[in-house]
Amino acid sequence: MEGSNRITVCLVLCLILSGCISSAPVVEEGENTADEPPAVEAEAVPEWAATSHNGTQLSRTSMSQGPYIAYFSAPWCSHCEATLDTYDHVIPEGKMMVFSQDDDPDFSNMSTWHETTETNLNRSINRPFMLMPEFSNEMGVKSIPHVAFINEQGYVFQTEVGKRTNQTMIGEIWNATLSATFNETTGWS
Repeated sequence: MEGSNRITVCLVLCLILSGCISSAPVVEEGENTADEPPAVEAEAVPEWAATSHNGTQLSRTSMSQGPYIAYFSAPWCSHCEATLDTYDHVIPEGKMMVFSQDDDPDFSNMSTWHETTETNLNRSINRPFMLMPEFSNEMGVKSIPHVAFINEQGYVFQTEVGKRTNQTMIGEIWNATLSATFNETTGWS
């Protein structure tokens, strides 16, 4: 009996101490093993170039003169029109690009999409409509409407996904984007 008690005690001690014995180095929370600040990251907008519904050539380079927004949607998304309408009222002319994320040939005519949107909203929309499913994928668009606020340096400052109709909120994000700068060491300022 005495031998089985010793074995039981040894087993219990092994179980208790098993988490304490490891070959992996122990790093205390908050301890920086390299004595360097953690890397700060921001999503850079990939290269893109497109022809809009009215034949205008646009690209990331042509938009590098200041901040802009990339509005991703699809011609069949009628519930997205309220969001497009709201952004159109807030974002200055020349600062909003409308990209279709749908590669279905039935929805590839950007002029038709532009005209349908104007008809449905009962007003003119002076924004470029472009077919860019590859760019949408590169930007990580999974749901629409999807809006990326892009700062002057070409980084995504903020992303909004889903229906948005609050002009004040959109205006505040746009104003913050106007002055947002990214530093790889210190982050956003």
